[in-house]
Amino acid sequence: MTRGTSMAIWALTPDGTAIAATIAAKFPGATIFTGKTIPSPPVGARRFTVLAEAVGREFKHFEAHVFVMAVGIVVRMIAPHIGAKQTDPAVVVVDDTGRFAVSLLSGHSNGANGLAGLIGQFTGAIPVVTTATDNAGVPAIDLLAKKHALFIENPEVVKVISMAFLTGQRVWRHDPWKILDTELKDYTDPKPAMIDDIASASTPGIFIDHTIDHQIRKFSEKVLVARPRTLAVGSGCNSGTSADEIICAVQAVFDQYGLSTSSILHFVTIEMKTREPGLIEAAAYFNRPLIGFSKEELSSVKNVPNPSVMVHKYMGVTSVCEAAAMLSIHTKILLVPKQKTKNTTIAVAEKPYTSSALAPVMRRT
Repeated sequence: MTRGTSMAIWALTPDGTAIAATIAAKFPGATIFTGKTIPSPPVGARRFTVLAEAVGREFKHFEAHVFVMAVGIVVRMIAPHIGAKQTDPAVVVVDDTGRFAVSLLSGHSNGANGLAGLIGQFTGAIPVVTTATDNAGVPAIDLLAKKHALFIENPEVVKVISMAFLTGQRVWRHDPWKILDTELKDYTDPKPAMIDDIASASTPGIFIDHTIDHQIRKFSEKVLVARPRTLAVGSGCNSGTSADEIICAVQAVFDQYGLSTSSILHFVTIEMKTREPGLIEAAAYFNRPLIGFSKEELSSVKNVPNPSVMVHKYMGVTSVCEAAAMLSIHTKILLVPKQKTKNTTIAVAEKPYTSSALAPVMRRT
């Protein structure tokens, strides 16, 4: 949770409104909501008539909500709108005297625990955090994943790993980049050779990789699967190619080469193709950015594996997908060379792992 997070601060009483104003002053862009009976509300505050209706309208529109009122009121107000912990906003409750700041919802997943701590720093309130891993002093695997830009494919297994840490059970870890060596050295061991069938593993484990074993159709319910964002997808297409065709081409390449689409860092192409509706929609489908390079930039890439006279004739460069993938992460090696369908070309380059979720690219759309 950062101080630039979009935040709604709710208050029902004059004292609560004063506390809301104090909190808002520390969070740029925060919006205060007060009841219509509050005299002299803070400048810019939005008024509501019925709290439940206002919360219902605004709940999903903010990354965080701070309620300056009783916990019981808040529980009743937000209960109908709670969905999944990965998508619910952070919710913190501050009592009307400003004594406590209670992390109520999305403590780890969206930062309510940290927000309660910040509010405590700014107002003098005592942060109240009930998350077991925090209070026991053991690692929180979901927070570690966020810190290291790992995408958790099966968040329902977080509780299995957390329980293992809490009860002192050792967890095996497949982690070829040694991403979590520092934080988890006292809680995990290398994956034993005997656990060669991850699909039926009977002990808790953490699997960190962008690869998919073709023999594994489904991971064990005790194995947390975390994907590093390490794969740049170079893409080209004929004008008018549909998003569905591009998505299918990408998925087919990743299936063939045993790669996870959850590890896609970004899509890259020639600049003029960044306006192609099919490519735009395909990148959005995978929830990754689409980046474009100029002809001059792509022409600077030497030794592409599969240059094309035809591509040069129509696009002015000898390579689009391979050159773009290589250029975007500054590598001379492709993990997957150009794969062609009737209307698409796909290539994949592997970025050395870093904790940054984005590569140092030169241009983005």
